Amino acid sequence: MIAAIRMSQAVQALAKYPTGKELSVFLKGYFKQFPKMGSRDRREVSQLVYGALRVKNLFPSANTEQRIWLGSLLCEAETSPFATHWTPHFTQTDWPGSLDFEQKLAWLKEKGFSAQWEGFFPHAEAISSAVELQSFYAAHLATPLTWIRVRQKHLQATIKELEQKGLAYEQHPALPTALALKAGVKLDALQCWAQGWIEVQDLASQMTGSLFQPKANERWLDACAGAGGKSLLLLDLQPDASLFVTDVRDEILQRLHERFKRAGIRSYSRAVVDLTRPGVLQEAGSFPKQFDAIIADVPCSGSGTWASSPEMLESQRQLDISSFTERQYQIAANLLPSVKSGGRLIYLTCSVYAAENEEVISRLLKHDSLELGQQQYFQYSEEGGDILFGAVLLKR
Repeated sequence: MIAAIRMSQAVQALAKYPTGKELSVFLKGYFKQFPKMGSRDRREVSQLVYGALRVKNLFPSANTEQRIWLGSLLCEAETSPFATHWTPHFTQTDWPGSLDFEQKLAWLKEKGFSAQWEGFFPHAEAISSAVELQSFYAAHLATPLTWIRVRQKHLQATIKELEQKGLAYEQHPALPTALALKAGVKLDALQCWAQGWIEVQDLASQMTGSLFQPKANERWLDACAGAGGKSLLLLDLQPDASLFVTDVRDEILQRLHERFKRAGIRSYSRAVVDLTRPGVLQEAGSFPKQFDAIIADVPCSGSGTWASSPEMLESQRQLDISSFTERQYQIAANLLPSVKSGGRLIYLTCSVYAAENEEVISRLLKHDSLELGQQQYFQYSEEGGDILFGAVLLKR
């Protein structure tokens, strides 16, 4: 009875969902129409909706009810009673028991549900050959973890609070200050959050800190600062760095300021700057003319982060990758005069498309003053994280 109700509720929600809208925002508004639904009801329906969207392009011929069932079967860590209940309805046989992911796919294929990986990800032909596709695709069929970065001196106190609250966590073996929690944990209810001891930051994003190598008293510019995650990472690595930040949107810099206040950071300079305009940094108030290092976390497709937003697998079918690449090149090229001789430009994206990454770097290296220090993909699909690209360009 409950399984039938949940199926009906999920079907209704999917019927109302407008393609392209952020799924979490839609569901929050949608559930307001049903005030009698409890938190468990909303959570279970949300899980079914997310699963159905995750498998939509994997099983393009399946109807809505079949996608809901397939999502429940493939996207949950353990086979749920919901999936077990509906298996005979769609296959005329009971669920055979405990199977791993590949075994599930093989069993479903026998029952007429064959996965179509070639149409699963938008513009798959444009994905860099450096990306390991099997784990990358598989990550889109699981709920990503919530990764937090803990300030080193508060690590033990944070772990103690998580354990006292009964919150399960995983500590990354190569980066002990990176902790993974299940999605949906109310971090703002924790003391470690209120005290500014932790930051929400994906594992791949945290790992890009290995490119920074900051020294005391260096002048650093976070050129596309956004919410300030890379700046906070930089200052944790080197508190004595002199920090300057820019973004094209004043409201974003206001949010950055609030985030910095929570982290106890007061000493930095900021300016609203459109980096697609050549020479614009020279107009940025009291900013220095040149920097020891510039972080350019440029606007991108975000394709390395879509595992947490399955709606993107559908809405980005018409994505124009070239609309990003020209702007990315312009921003990076316009920053080069502000990198001092012997300094470095750290180019970052959260994209898996070679055109936004390796190809932009190849264009930049045509400048005689530059040489490549290193470039790599930070892929943490199997750890419930994203994929980011990073490159260090050295200025002679």
